[in-house]
Amino acid sequence: MKLALPGIPFLAFLRARRSAIVAGSLALVLLATLHVVVPRRGGGEDIARVSLPEEEIEDALDQANAAEEARLAAARGGGQGVVQGAGQGGGGEAGAVAGPAIRAIDAEWEKRSVPVSLQPGRGYVAIVIDDMGLDRPRAMRAIGLPAPLTLSFLPYGRDAPALAVLARQRGHEILLHMPMQPTGGESPGPHALTVDLAAVEIRGRVGAALDRFGDAVGLNNHMGSRFTVDRRLMGPLMDELRGRGLVFVDSRTAAESQGSEAAGHAGVPMAMRDVFLDNEATADAINRQLREVERIARRRGHAVAIGHPHDATFAALAAWLPGLQEKGLQAVPVTTIIRRNLERGRTAQ
Repeated sequence: MKLALPGIPFLAFLRARRSAIVAGSLALVLLATLHVVVPRRGGGEDIARVSLPEEEIEDALDQANAAEEARLAAARGGGQGVVQGAGQGGGGEAGAVAGPAIRAIDAEWEKRSVPVSLQPGRGYVAIVIDDMGLDRPRAMRAIGLPAPLTLSFLPYGRDAPALAVLARQRGHEILLHMPMQPTGGESPGPHALTVDLAAVEIRGRVGAALDRFGDAVGLNNHMGSRFTVDRRLMGPLMDELRGRGLVFVDSRTAAESQGSEAAGHAGVPMAMRDVFLDNEATADAINRQLREVERIARRRGHAVAIGHPHDATFAALAAWLPGLQEKGLQAVPVTTIIRRNLERGRTAQ
């Protein structure tokens, strides 16, 4: 069966974006030089200037707009943007197909991953920055940090697709930060995955969001403490990822998350978050969490940490990342961790 994706409510805004870019050109001038605050060892702070020319930003916006227009045209013509053969109804695991994790050199996530030259004998650290794409100046600060990081973009950010294009050009890996229903009343944002959705709607929303990010290697969950604990609902999400050859990163917002089991059943390569860097967004707390990342990476060989676009997080990472080599560690994109898991015969840590 064919399902028209719920990304269609974005159409009006997408058609208007090109004119909005012209109106926003003056704002882009202000972003031509970014400032990252780096604490000095002896006190005070230095300002590390990361030059990102206005032309790069405009080029990225143009590329993202052209890609979105092509996808929208394909959707209107019955091509991309249509889910073929999505699962039936909302019961069971909605067509989840068991199988080995996708680990072929031509898998889509492999093609989109950021290549790195691994230094043997080191602990590998993947830093994921969530909640990207809503605040352009903060997104630009994240993009200006030393690559490779993994930047995860919310699908409803106005400039998120263009910023993702620029981030990938600067050497960072891209994830979709897919909104999912949490426990309690907090809103995860528009077009979120909620527990009342049928399987076809879950696949449709995931597909529509992924279609905005041509460089995304996969997705991780935004919130989702209610949604991710339901194995029945996680099945259609994994079906969509497997069908596209993409990966899943479990943010583990709930201890009972079914992400690992659902990914393993569907054969979706995955990794899991080990440390949240900035639940307490202070310098001391973040540095304490970074030390925990170091400890895990040395003990197990790798670690995955998730942070957010806070000033304190940017400052801590700007100071910490350049010193990894002397600590026997290496920053890598999250697909490096996933690849290591698969080479060890696992789809989860």
